[in-house]
Amino acid sequence: MKQVRRRLNPAYGIIGFIIIQIIFVFVFAPLQYYFGMTGLALTELGLLACTLLAVKLTGQSFREVFPIRKPVFSQLMGTLLLWGGCFLLTMLCTLILIYFFPEGYLQVSTGMNSVFATVPAPLRLLIIAVMPAVCEEAMHRGYIQYSFQSVRNDWITILSMGLIFGLFHMDPYRFLPTAILGIGLSYVMQRTHNLLLPALFHFINNFISFLSTLSSSPESLNQSASLFSDPSYILLAIGSYLIIGALAPILLFSGRYLLCRDSNSLPHRSDGRIIASVVSVLSISALMLIAGVIIVLYNINAADVFTEMPVF
Repeated sequence: MKQVRRRLNPAYGIIGFIIIQIIFVFVFAPLQYYFGMTGLALTELGLLACTLLAVKLTGQSFREVFPIRKPVFSQLMGTLLLWGGCFLLTMLCTLILIYFFPEGYLQVSTGMNSVFATVPAPLRLLIIAVMPAVCEEAMHRGYIQYSFQSVRNDWITILSMGLIFGLFHMDPYRFLPTAILGIGLSYVMQRTHNLLLPALFHFINNFISFLSTLSSSPESLNQSASLFSDPSYILLAIGSYLIIGALAPILLFSGRYLLCRDSNSLPHRSDGRIIASVVSVLSISALMLIAGVIIVLYNINAADVFTEMPVF
């Protein structure tokens, strides 16, 4: 007799997430505290082990929970464009948070960079970029998002996954930026049903973080601390990123179009609605550009340094 596979619902994913977070607090966090980067690597492997165990205990098909196939070119381009838009938004969001909580953010950033610097660059790349792209995506875009398959509204799934991804990092200063990334990652998975693409998205994003660690030094961190103490400089940085970030709506719209076109999920709209959508996107970009220029012009004379703007 053919065994009937249990159909998951969001409760399975949410309960699994809560259990993993409890394990994180009592097992993974102490590992990271006492063993640094080795503990971080063990944490990623532990997350993957917990995820695989959850799939096994609930009787799911590994092929269905972790769908992997060769992506087509339009999917790759759509994923890259969505990452670019999300990256610009997270950078802008981070700068705004720095403006309101400079000391808290600097403390978190300094602590992370001091831990990253304890291992050679190749090993750092593996732990910072490769392992999260595999282990965390298997957990979030694999098991947890798969448990939301019974939810008919895609945006409920995508926004819920963004919230879960933000909570997963257990850092109030990083919640909003990571939630934005979680939304982008989950959108890619929801449209393509191919785990390779959000894994690529995650890898590229963390690879940028890895590159930033290569230029980190006590001197640069001290310089950042002095810059963070100057609200005018932070406002100048926000204005600059608003100017650059004006591309974000265009990138997000273009990436969404490519993914929806490839998955045959483009909404049927009249020519008038399509034109209205394009005009709305361009209007948002224009408003961001204008706001950025105004902020830069207003603060450029008050800021001490303009040419040495750090990359966050």
